[in-house]
Amino acid sequence: MRRDVEPLQRRFAAVGRLSDPHWLGYNPNDSGRESIPDQDPRIRVVGVARLPAGTVNSIVSATDYAFEPSTPSQLPEELAEFLPKNAEWVSSADYDDHITNSHYPGRFHLAPATDWVYFDTVNPEIVDGSHPQ
Repeated sequence: MRRDVEPLQRRFAAVGRLSDPHWLGYNPNDSGRESIPDQDPRIRVVGVARLPAGTVNSIVSATDYAFEPSTPSQLPEELAEFLPKNAEWVSSADYDDHITNSHYPGRFHLAPATDWVYFDTVNPEIVDGSHPQ
């Protein structure tokens, strides 16, 4: 379990100022038994972080994105205890594209009542021109 914020902040700058992260970065295809390393490793970066108070409400109320109720899927067991209890998550494919700049797969679930973001990405890049929403 990682708790450092800097690698996340560089990749997800458009989300806003992150704090209190709990996250994992790993190759989901690596069973630990392969004799030949994966030539094209996929690194899944998945976790949760808090945003400053009111940030999520500001994002969700923007008319540029059609947020709908959602549920994070394929949650790694190690992260379950760090998700806010009874969170009401919302997400938007358009918002996901805004954050990733359509450069890598990623899903971002937001909890307006608690200002938490749950992210699930593959090979997240540092996207030039990223800016907080």
